[in-house]
Amino acid sequence: MAQEIQRQLEELEVKQRELEARGVEVEKLVRGEDTDVLCGDESTLLQRWYDLMRERSELRRLERELSVRAQEIDLEERHARLQHELKERMDREENKTEEDVAIEGRIIQEMLDIVQQRNNLVSLLETDRQRYKEEDQDLEAQILTLKQTHH
Repeated sequence: MAQEIQRQLEELEVKQRELEARGVEVEKLVRGEDTDVLCGDESTLLQRWYDLMRERSELRRLERELSVRAQEIDLEERHARLQHELKERMDREENKTEEDVAIEGRIIQEMLDIVQQRNNLVSLLETDRQRYKEEDQDLEAQILTLKQTHH
């Protein structure tokens, strides 16, 4: 699973570089710097620019979600290892020292910390999704305003 996420992150990086190159091209057209290319009216160019911005935002969002998912997987794996270690320690009932009990307590505390970290990641994703929704609405409003001023 972690390898799949890494592969997707690498693919996203390639797409972002391609998108950046297209963005530079459109920006030159908007500014009138690239006169060799036959282009449409300003409204069409700005629409292309906004489309690129939207695509860039989507790629960055996906990258963020994949990164958070990778962190979640790491936490899940750590939690599973600790759970296994705790079970093995607790199965050894006889001759427990104070140190054994203290170690079990630290393992439990670390497991609780991991659960809290995972909860924080879920909360972070939800906050991000809400912000993305607002950003999308703002971009749509800008596009609508652009269309109204050029028609």
